Amino acid sequence: MYLTVTMGVAEGQERSVINYYEKAAEEYDKEYDIPYFKKLYDKITWRYIEPYLPESGVVLDAGGGTGKWTIPIVEKGLKVILYDISREMLNVARRKIMEERLENMVVFKEGDICEIGFPENHFDFVLAEGDPISYCSNPHRAVGELARVLKPGCFMAAGVDSLFSVARTMLIRKGPEEALKVLREKRLFAEAWGFHCWAFSPSDLRSLFEKNGLEVVKIVGKTVAYVSRPETEHLLQDEEKAEKLLELELMLCEEPSIVGYGGHLHIVARKKTVFTG
Repeated sequence: MYLTVTMGVAEGQERSVINYYEKAAEEYDKEYDIPYFKKLYDKITWRYIEPYLPESGVVLDAGGGTGKWTIPIVEKGLKVILYDISREMLNVARRKIMEERLENMVVFKEGDICEIGFPENHFDFVLAEGDPISYCSNPHRAVGELARVLKPGCFMAAGVDSLFSVARTMLIRKGPEEALKVLREKRLFAEAWGFHCWAFSPSDLRSLFEKNGLEVVKIVGKTVAYVSRPETEHLLQDEEKAEKLLELELMLCEEPSIVGYGGHLHIVARKKTVFTG
């Protein structure tokens, strides 16, 4: 069960997230322009987005930031509402999308995923990749809003921080007391970013989505075998080994017994046609 968030705490979280991305926006993409993301993580993510996209319609890229996933979705002929809490991140996205001459397919909208300004049953696909559910003030409210604006029978895909991975990291860096605190509170304070991050076990994530009228199709760990460390970087420098590593991850990432070890969790769900709440 997740912590109850008061109005003041929620506003503080929102402001802290906005402040961080205001400073990070211009350099944000460079952090992910590395072999781990380009050859492994992003390919896994796309593998669990692309098959669930509609043939036509409008997609909500919620927390879409600099447009990383908006661009390949638009290139498939879909219109996208790129929705993000950070004006600066949207400005970067707008510049990139104009450079690709795709601006006629994208609408940019600033806002919080906990209060989405669109009517019910509006979108043909909803994406919340890059952990916006983990960074928002209230995950239950956010998923409820994302589900509300999705059309019945259509798919949603989302990425979140993995509770067990975060706890393991805290154990290594700060000891068992901090790891236990993360497991109990299901969140941590990211000192480098200045805001709290919610983290989820596979069962917590499934429950959160099901409570909001979504039928869970898949939960995937990203990545479950490969851990990015100096001594493993050489595996991604070799093209043949990188391909084999991707094959290995795709064989393992849906395995229920190890999904929770993934650095992040990725969920695919479908909105039920009838939801009694």
